[in-house]
Amino acid sequence: MKILVIRNDGIGDLILTLPAISSIKRLYPDGFISILVSPYTKDILWNNKDIDEIVVDDKGIFEASKMLSKAKFDIAFVFYPNWRNAFISFLAGIPERVGTGCKACGILFNKRRYIHRRNIHEADWCLKIAGLDDEIKPPKIFVKERDLEYAKSLISGISEPIIGIHPGGKKSALNWEEESYARLIEKIEERYKTRVVITGEINDKTIVDRIISKTKGNPLNLCGKTSLGELIALISLFSIFIGPSTGPLHIAGCLGIKVIGLFPPIIKQSPKKWHPLGENYSLLTPDVLCKENKCKGLKCKEYNCMKRIKEGEILEKIAF
Repeated sequence: MKILVIRNDGIGDLILTLPAISSIKRLYPDGFISILVSPYTKDILWNNKDIDEIVVDDKGIFEASKMLSKAKFDIAFVFYPNWRNAFISFLAGIPERVGTGCKACGILFNKRRYIHRRNIHEADWCLKIAGLDDEIKPPKIFVKERDLEYAKSLISGISEPIIGIHPGGKKSALNWEEESYARLIEKIEERYKTRVVITGEINDKTIVDRIISKTKGNPLNLCGKTSLGELIALISLFSIFIGPSTGPLHIAGCLGIKVIGLFPPIIKQSPKKWHPLGENYSLLTPDVLCKENKCKGLKCKEYNCMKRIKEGEILEKIAF
């Protein structure tokens, strides 16, 4: 049995698909599992025993489908349902294509699951798309030794506890205010007599620079200084990870690091759907009743609701 899994979007999305992949592996113990992923997420899967082959999605639709056609897959599980992925699996001639029936692109799947994502956790949704009902267990993410050595060199001289803040994101969810991050850094460094470690991708540089310009603290700015593998290693050294709903939050959760997550009340962005896996986390959400699927901006009477989360609430969650 040759099995293709398609999950070529974000870091957190891929991580929340891993329990379903583990269940598929248990269902087909002798099956060969390949996964199609985005170029920047592949390090998440290093040393993952459930996956036999990582295929990087860096080609056009027709070139990708031709490549997959040559592999002669028996079944495809499409966990990122869009027209591109639906066409790729269809044009590849994969005889059994499993995916949602709740989106228009589902017309190209021939084994459809009618499960809405709106009010269900993403990991549970993936399991149900696969037709499984297993218990969700936090997946394991592994750290490369050379990445760990580099991460240790970055924070040499930082005293424990090592508190990391990842203030950036890909705008898939509302974020906390820059001024609030700036004040939080000051208060953490004053209370714990340590430097906060700031992480981020190169695309987060603008927001991180603005936060640092607004704080009286002295954080260690590591934004843009790590690859994904090195970021995983760096997070593994943290005592606490603080950040919005973004991929590194899910990395921390799988590594067993205590997570303090800042989530919006919007239904499609809420912690009910996107909380990290495991048990070592605390999540803060503005006390606002929101029935929207996306922020209405200035049209919303509760606009900028994320500022209702106060630094003191986060400090209360930090405990050693």
